Amino acid sequence: MIIAKETVTLIHTDTKIHGLPETELYESLSDDEKTRAGRIHAASERQNFIVRRGILRSLLGTTFGIEPFRIRFAATPVGKPFVAFPGNSGIFFNLSHSGNDIVYAFSGHPETGIDIERIRTLEDIDELARNYFSAEEYAILMNQPGWKKNNAFIRIWSLKEALIKASGWPLEQGLAAFDVAAYCQMNRFELPFGDIHTFTCIAPVFDYICGFATALAIRLDRNEPLNIKRYSLQGGQFFEL
Repeated sequence: MIIAKETVTLIHTDTKIHGLPETELYESLSDDEKTRAGRIHAASERQNFIVRRGILRSLLGTTFGIEPFRIRFAATPVGKPFVAFPGNSGIFFNLSHSGNDIVYAFSGHPETGIDIERIRTLEDIDELARNYFSAEEYAILMNQPGWKKNNAFIRIWSLKEALIKASGWPLEQGLAAFDVAAYCQMNRFELPFGDIHTFTCIAPVFDYICGFATALAIRLDRNEPLNIKRYSLQGGQFFEL
């Protein structure tokens, strides 16, 4: 499987079923990543870090035709990572993880964001929504029956996270910048941003993953179609969905 600029490639896996040799994934990491891994005390969290970074490098190395350890990453001033070497590759990426599950997005557009959130019970859900949601989003949440409130909150949060990551805005500004109240029940919508930009949003992007909310946000060129390919990585094999 080769990632192409003309396609939005979405990949889901988890650290228990990916099936790639973890020794090779570790050896593909940069010295800085190996140091970061060594500082993680919990074995499961350390393994998750190695796997998600190693898979990212493996995918990009295959695409660029170079050894994965040669890839170098940098970050924008607000911390959004991008490929620094090889330069001018035209491939941009974003990833998200929740527990053992990992999702990746690759495209020819720098403004691409993906998010995955495990649906779980949140004790402070009202306070979080009051602090980070618009008045309209908060009203939608408060009108949900108690048993639906967590699902609704995490779906809205996942959409907003994907939009923040696509736009490159800082978290504290981005949550307020995007209001998805009018769209949060839609599987796909166009969200205006500023005077001239529009983000295309899809949620869920992996509807087979039970117990999780997933969302994609991307800013396409004018009149450009959204060409998505979805894959599940299991046992070292990519299965197109």
